[in-house]
Amino acid sequence: MADRAGPVWASATPAPAVLRAGAVLDALARARGRAVTPAQLAAAAGGIPRASVVNICAALQECELVRAVDGGFVLGPGLLRLSQAYLDALDPVRAFREEVGRLGDREETLQLATLEGADVVYLAVHEGSVLIRPTSKAGARLPATCTALGKAMLAGIPEDEVRALLAGREPFEARTSWSLTTLDAVLTELCRARTVGYAIDDQETAEGIVCVAVAVPGPATGGRPFAVSSSLLKSQATPDRMAAVAALIRAVVRRMAGKGERLTGDVDA
Repeated sequence: MADRAGPVWASATPAPAVLRAGAVLDALARARGRAVTPAQLAAAAGGIPRASVVNICAALQECELVRAVDGGFVLGPGLLRLSQAYLDALDPVRAFREEVGRLGDREETLQLATLEGADVVYLAVHEGSVLIRPTSKAGARLPATCTALGKAMLAGIPEDEVRALLAGREPFEARTSWSLTTLDAVLTELCRARTVGYAIDDQETAEGIVCVAVAVPGPATGGRPFAVSSSLLKSQATPDRMAAVAALIRAVVRRMAGKGERLTGDVDA
């Protein structure tokens, strides 16, 4: 019988090589572009034998899922092909791209994200004519508690489920001195978001940046909620400007859900 305390790949499974390959890819992802040697991968992937790591990487290299560089390995371009195919298969991503394509030349950058556990995962970005900061890339993750996107999605979840999701995580991760770190503070923000119809990140993710987000209405797709956001400079985040940005996002998500009016009727010029 497999040792329950041992690594996952050592457990009884019909495809242990697949789990080992997944562990190797995860270890390379954590390296963030730094070349990792087979010995380092063996340790980082949970104790996989070095010889097995070499064989796995050779197979993954054939599929362009890894590349050999500087005596080690990094992730390969084949993963981009797979990730793009995954995103293209998501109805909300397709709907987001279609709707932001109707906006024409606007300054706002819009971002689509979903909720994975207590993290926000970015799925797509539509760049506007004015870039306030480096845009989040598809696949990037941030704590839901300090992002407008996360709050917008959490606001659509019953409070008892939010409490269960965030249980044992206090104090929450702080990205800036304005980040919310307590459950009570987050719940207060969720209540406000439900009242006004959009969530705000007031310099909680990046100093000098305010973010506005609206959840995509309707039932969760594939069991996950989705939301769309846009960012403003703190100096420009007047109540009127934030309301206009919220109206833009609300129009986009309504059309994504198939329930909205024409964008020209919802959005201020």
